Amino acid sequence: MSEDRDNRLVELLRADAPPERDPVFRLKVLERREQRQFQRRLLTMLAGMLVILVGMGFAISLGNGALAPTGALIVGAALVSGYLAFRGQVRRILGRFSL
Repeated sequence: MSEDRDNRLVELLRADAPPERDPVFRLKVLERREQRQFQRRLLTMLAGMLVILVGMGFAISLGNGALAPTGALIVGAALVSGYLAFRGQVRRILGRFSL
């Protein structure tokens, strides 16, 4: 009698077990995460490019005297937007370069 109960308990536990890992599902999840990360980077870079273009347009409209300081601001904005786009990977990217 005890064996029948044990077998029935084993069957019930197997029926309630979680599903086995699905590699296709995992790949789809990783793909979605990568796509979101790419979209965030793209939006950050586009926003930085917009700031740079507005700054350049403003400097050109002011005339010759404003190009030097505004140029420095534009380069700074480009560096900041590049850093924000790749902030999680800056160390890894810089680690590839050797001095």
